[in-house]
Amino acid sequence: MHVPTLSFDLGEEIDMLRESVAQFAAAHIAPLAAEADATNHFPNPLWRRLGEQGLLGMTVEEEYGGSGMGYLAHVVAMEEISRASGG
Repeated sequence: MHVPTLSFDLGEEIDMLRESVAQFAAAHIAPLAAEADATNHFPNPLWRRLGEQGLLGMTVEEEYGGSGMGYLAHVVAMEEISRASGG
């Protein structure tokens, strides 16, 4: 008997994004997380780095300067950033 199941595979592009953002967050956000949480201040230089990684315009269409990856990609990226600094 075959029981149909739901697939929670988000696709190769999202998997690559998750890995890339996790590596970025571990290298650049996690080391600053305790201080950022204590001071309630996100370091300004990280905004530029997030932009360079393409993480600030994920839901913006390419014709307007974003990456056009959509809300699922945005949520996955935020999930990985939150793993590094949940504050």
